Amino acid sequence: AVEAMRQLAEAKATFVSRGDNSGTQQLEKKLWQEAKAEAAGTWYLQAGQGMGATLGIASEKQGYTVTDRATFLAFKKRVQLVPLVERDRILLNIYSVLEPNPAKFPRLNAAGGKAFADFMVSKETQEIIQTYGVDKFGEPLFFPDAGKREDSL
Repeated sequence: AVEAMRQLAEAKATFVSRGDNSGTQQLEKKLWQEAKAEAAGTWYLQAGQGMGATLGIASEKQGYTVTDRATFLAFKKRVQLVPLVERDRILLNIYSVLEPNPAKFPRLNAAGGKAFADFMVSKETQEIIQTYGVDKFGEPLFFPDAGKREDSL
């Protein structure tokens, strides 16, 4: 992914950033930094939009962008884009569930927070995550990782 970003910058290939300071844009900035490339100039566009709109602009401009798999699959039939880089370690995006700390936030529903966290990491929910989207997109939108160490993902 880092090498791809370096090559895009060298070629001044049209690149569409979300431009919204989202987690996806933070990843993009990290990739530019790792590539030692400056994302600036007429080739670098900031959409200031969500991921779906950014994919649409990148497709319209025949450019590139950084996206998450779930949004890409959801928009795949509406855009003319193909993945350039997939499954690179630096692109790993882990979702976490955290229980509220009742000592720090006594007015929160700690029991409800714990119940939600337990639900999310349960075997049944992890099985749903593993197959979610397969029927519609041919592959899952997310990959379950409860109980796994990050280095095993």
